[in-house]
Amino acid sequence: MINGGLYPKVRVPPKRVRFRLLNGSQARFYHLNLYAESASDPGEVRVDRPGPIMYQVGTEGGFLPAVAIHDNQQPIPLVNPNDPTMAVADGPFNLLLAPAERADVVIDFNGVPVGSSFILYNDAPGPFPGGDSRNDYFTLDADQTSKGGAKTTALGHGPNTRTLLKIVVTAGSGDTVATPAWLAQINVPLKTNFLTGNQPGLLFNNGDPSIPAFPFNGVPSRMLTMNEDFDEFGRLIQTIGTFDQNGSNNQGLPTWGLPYMADSTENPKAGSIEVWQIMNLTGDTRPIHFHLVNVQLIQRQAFAADPGSWNYAGQPMPPDPNEIGWKDTVRMNPGEITTVIMQFNLPERPTAAMRNAVSPRAGGKEYVWHCHILEHEEHDMMRPLLVE
Repeated sequence: MINGGLYPKVRVPPKRVRFRLLNGSQARFYHLNLYAESASDPGEVRVDRPGPIMYQVGTEGGFLPAVAIHDNQQPIPLVNPNDPTMAVADGPFNLLLAPAERADVVIDFNGVPVGSSFILYNDAPGPFPGGDSRNDYFTLDADQTSKGGAKTTALGHGPNTRTLLKIVVTAGSGDTVATPAWLAQINVPLKTNFLTGNQPGLLFNNGDPSIPAFPFNGVPSRMLTMNEDFDEFGRLIQTIGTFDQNGSNNQGLPTWGLPYMADSTENPKAGSIEVWQIMNLTGDTRPIHFHLVNVQLIQRQAFAADPGSWNYAGQPMPPDPNEIGWKDTVRMNPGEITTVIMQFNLPERPTAAMRNAVSPRAGGKEYVWHCHILEHEEHDMMRPLLVE
């Protein structure tokens, strides 16, 4: 659903139009391209006809330091062209949004003929990146009733996880400033935002916030893990932990995960700056969400083995252009260590009672960090963050 509606339609003038996108799904990732609608099959897309360019200016952490351009010419990359359920977690992407990620975008409809129609189209597998075809529905897909899925989706009917929003261009005047000039103009204040204090300056950069600082060669403040195990009822359970082994699971295998109710292990000092490296030992990309702080993504890097004996298995990879800046939700891919930096400033509180308040559970200034896939957040991929 988009804004509470199924297969909604919006009319726009032939000019630049701003959209604010939030992935509010409990688990599904969305890889978004804008394509022309098919004239012969209304409601379907022409993937060979990319729509107007999307210019991303912000994320959930605020404005970007430079516009990120999504030209709608990047279908989601596959590990194997014969297996459309398996994506390459590192892209390249057009506009990929994990649960809780947001995008502030401007779509350029200048010069588009009146009556032209486009469809915002999703081709991300679910779960991400290793999908299950029973979670991916589109027109004339295979009948999956024999394995617990739905029957073939007929034209103009659901279920359909790909066709999201129809955009129709109406009559009207275009922008007085041409898009190349607008793009040059807007990049100046976006960059200046980070240099004047209008938006907090980045913690790990080389002076120009529009260029990612890269790579990280220092010693991290913390090494942490994301884990998958089975609970006492045999159900899959996801957890967060440290690099200190937490015994063995009920299959006799080493585990590093901790339940939410275990004592806090992330206890930064108020005002401190920390670099965290988080190892994803699970099979899913994790939208890791941080309370209290925004973080700066520095890099991702493949690893081999487990915390007991591991090594890097690839070169560090910089953030995507639309990840340069502040974020509160960061995608962390399976088989990779993700490096983020943050500063733990406590909010200003207006009363003494609020300033002196502490968590009844932990006895301190307690926040949380967690996976934003809802089922995993609740069972049990959330840990306390106690600021001392």
